Amino acid sequence: MSTANVMDAKTKVDGAMIARMFRQIRPLAGVEAKAIVCGSLGHLLAVAAVMLGVVGAVDWYRGEPAAAWIAAAVVCALLVGPCAFGEQFNNHELAFRLLRDIRTQVFDTMRRLAPAKLKERGRGNLVTMLTEDIELLELFYAHTLSPIAIAVVCGVTNGVVLTCIDPWLGLAAFVSYLLIGLALPFAFADVTFRTAFQERERQGRLHTDLLEALDGRRELIALGAGPNTRERLQADTRAMTSARRRTRRVTGVNALITETLVLACLAVFAVAVWLLVDNGVITDPALALAALGGYAVSFPPLVAVSRLGSGIQPTFAAARRVFTLMDETPAVREHEGDEGVKLGEFTGVTASNVCFRYPGTSTNVLRGVDLEIAPGDVIGVQGDNGAGKSTLIDILMRFRDATGGTVTVSDQPIDRVNTPSLRATETLVSQDTFIFSDTLAGNIAVARPDATREEIADAAHAACLDEVIDQFPDGLDHMLERNGSELSDGQKQRVAVARAFLSRAPFMLFDEPTSNMDALTEGQVMRALIDQQHGRAYLIVSHRPAVLAHASRVLTMERGKLA
Repeated sequence: MSTANVMDAKTKVDGAMIARMFRQIRPLAGVEAKAIVCGSLGHLLAVAAVMLGVVGAVDWYRGEPAAAWIAAAVVCALLVGPCAFGEQFNNHELAFRLLRDIRTQVFDTMRRLAPAKLKERGRGNLVTMLTEDIELLELFYAHTLSPIAIAVVCGVTNGVVLTCIDPWLGLAAFVSYLLIGLALPFAFADVTFRTAFQERERQGRLHTDLLEALDGRRELIALGAGPNTRERLQADTRAMTSARRRTRRVTGVNALITETLVLACLAVFAVAVWLLVDNGVITDPALALAALGGYAVSFPPLVAVSRLGSGIQPTFAAARRVFTLMDETPAVREHEGDEGVKLGEFTGVTASNVCFRYPGTSTNVLRGVDLEIAPGDVIGVQGDNGAGKSTLIDILMRFRDATGGTVTVSDQPIDRVNTPSLRATETLVSQDTFIFSDTLAGNIAVARPDATREEIADAAHAACLDEVIDQFPDGLDHMLERNGSELSDGQKQRVAVARAFLSRAPFMLFDEPTSNMDALTEGQVMRALIDQQHGRAYLIVSHRPAVLAHASRVLTMERGKLA
């Protein structure tokens, strides 16, 4: 959705979004109530300490008894600290428990959307969402809800107290509170939301492009695309920093206007107090000075709310991105548990007149694809980039559903097959292999966690990982970290091949399985694939003639059709 469209829908969406954010709090409403009580008491006690202290000081100056007033002021001042601690403690207890729950929900959503829908979002965008966007929600839960409630409680209470001293002072206080705590945040809402949303989007785009450039750095350098990539990343960085400067500028203007408005209100209130005293309406100077002092220190909770206009809008922009992901519908409806047909013996895969187009587009990526794969077949698929090869794999793996035609696995419509049963029948080796922070053996065992140590070692040997195992003193027990930074891209691909062997799936799909390997290693891996076939069906997508030479049948994908 474009920024303009988001802004057009802002009023409707923000109301629903805020309501949704509130619903997250229901299980922890008691914690939030304690934060509001502590915060309100703390600010009211601070005002009371000043007013009582002023009265005590004036009485002491006039030679009247002032010990009781001063003692009460000291007690109020001492209680402010524990109340402030209670407010912060309960606010952060609420925020951290809620962020934990939201992160759990987001990860559950990502599992449900993977892999098709997550591809569309870009890894950098997801990283930004899982880290910075969710962290920004703390601002709402820890520094927004209770401050608003505290500002209302303190504003009403202080206004009532000043009204009791004089109605005109109460009216002046209420008007100033409404200006600073209500009008100012609303005045800055639109511009701060726009700049904050642009900053979040551009930061996500920069992270996505950066991760893609790092992953494909070798290919980019080999193709001479380094300067273009650098220029694109610099453009992304300039766009993000420009959006961030605009956000900070808006925040600075908001703070300047808030402070100026507070000073103006104080000046007007001081003039009002002087006029009331001068006209004899307020006859006790101690009461007049107490009203002025109490009013002067009553602004902190209002100022905190006024600055939410520039602080909370980035949170709304982050919340929109998080909730949009959580509301995303999967590309396919999976059949888990007892749902769907469970496959028996693998008898082959058939695609008949398969068509596919992405949502929101009118052009078919696949057009009338017919394909039959029987046990023992080795089918090679070649074609230009964008011809539809990866989309065909997505359809056969049921990461996406075809928009036309039929796909059957073992004579069962693929959209009716139980998903765990389908995953046990098919396995995919893609170009990108993620390495978990686990041992080398643990990374291979991802394909079948119940595999024995001997089975894992056999799979590693079949995938030509012997030299990788030998380079580590602890062999298969070596701990890999940071997405396998110790491994080359070719070695990571061999880990993926080992996973495929360990899975024992009767139908294996390979998407450029040797793209990061040298010719010698590629030949060894392809020989291992053929030696380990044992009646399995292979579908191999590759640009390399040496890989396709092992296929019993080679098909070419052109403009979404197989030839």
